[in-house]
Amino acid sequence: MSFVHPNIEEMRGSMILQIVQEVRALREKGVEIINLTIGDFHPNLFPIHDEFASRVSRAYREGKTNYPPSSGVFELRDAIANLYRDALGLDIDASSVCIASGARPPLYASWKMFTGPGEKSISFLPAWNVGYYAHLFQTNHQFISTTAENNFHPTAEQVERHISDAQLIILNTPLNPTGTMISATELRNIAQVIVDENKKRKERPVMLVYDQVYWMLTHDSVRHVSPISLVPEVAPYVIHVDAMSKNFASTGLRVGWAVLPPAIQPKMVTLLAHMGAWASAPEQHASAWLLQDKTRYKAYLSQFLHSVQERLNALYQAICEMRNRGIPIDAISPQGAIYLSVRFNLIGKGFSCNEEIRRWLLLETGVAIVPFQAFDMKEESGWFRMSVGMATKQELLRALDKIENAIQKKFKN
Repeated sequence: MSFVHPNIEEMRGSMILQIVQEVRALREKGVEIINLTIGDFHPNLFPIHDEFASRVSRAYREGKTNYPPSSGVFELRDAIANLYRDALGLDIDASSVCIASGARPPLYASWKMFTGPGEKSISFLPAWNVGYYAHLFQTNHQFISTTAENNFHPTAEQVERHISDAQLIILNTPLNPTGTMISATELRNIAQVIVDENKKRKERPVMLVYDQVYWMLTHDSVRHVSPISLVPEVAPYVIHVDAMSKNFASTGLRVGWAVLPPAIQPKMVTLLAHMGAWASAPEQHASAWLLQDKTRYKAYLSQFLHSVQERLNALYQAICEMRNRGIPIDAISPQGAIYLSVRFNLIGKGFSCNEEIRRWLLLETGVAIVPFQAFDMKEESGWFRMSVGMATKQELLRALDKIENAIQKKFKN
């Protein structure tokens, strides 16, 4: 007999966390593992801003430990509005901003606010965690497959084919797991499709959740943009989801936010208040201090981004060299976030599925990576995510050496 609702009984755990547990078990047995699975940062390799850390401690000492305002500390909301005006060209103020304990609560709240059981929601594969939200809210969810040729992002034509009865669209760029970005041209076209669809509607509009938690971590050759800056008419239908977590290597501080139309901002504030999903007041005050000075946070980001790009570029270059030596491996050049999309062309060549490749690499080489099946892709295409946040450049290159040696040994025999 189950004590919980069937919806919760059927809820799946994260495949990534299952892999992490497997890695932990091997390490406890003394096995050396180079762990490229986690979307997080080793604090010794990617420390948070020194004064930012001091400001958190100072806020505690100064007694800023009461409940924060349910919408968030005003100074932080104002700083975020200024950041979005300066960097993304959005004409907003603090009334559009809603602070939460990380990016997950605004994502969860968006599903709750804009969908009901049986209503249609849309996302694009591969995608982080969307399937779990779709299950929790029992929406009629449609996963739309993408291709490597389009950087694993959707086209406007795909959106247009599925939008007519949808209530919610989820779009993430830079994309977890691929580290790729949607083009401004395609984003503009998708925004226009949303505007055109909502002009036809007499009832609730279709809403776009624009998940941009990695937007400051982009390579020099690409530029992140908001759909609103491209098509201003789409502004009433867009919820930006963002956080300090990835852009400032502060995942454990749990400061995130939504930027949404001011008319519906109070609804999200109320929902998050009922959830108790507030960010800690000291962390909010420290985040406000960091974001209030453009020179301050840009100096940190410059060094931080250089370290991320150095690792991603080294990985990509080494994989290209391996491919040129005849190793059945390829990758997409890094564009943003902390991930590299890597393809092992081994399906049908001793392996029948990605899980067999993942397990073999883990046990044979001690290198842990995540298959795209963890991001709801079903195709056994050989695509995997490598994350660089927990490893040095030398460890990353050593991981590829181990992989190359193992592949050569396997196919030589």
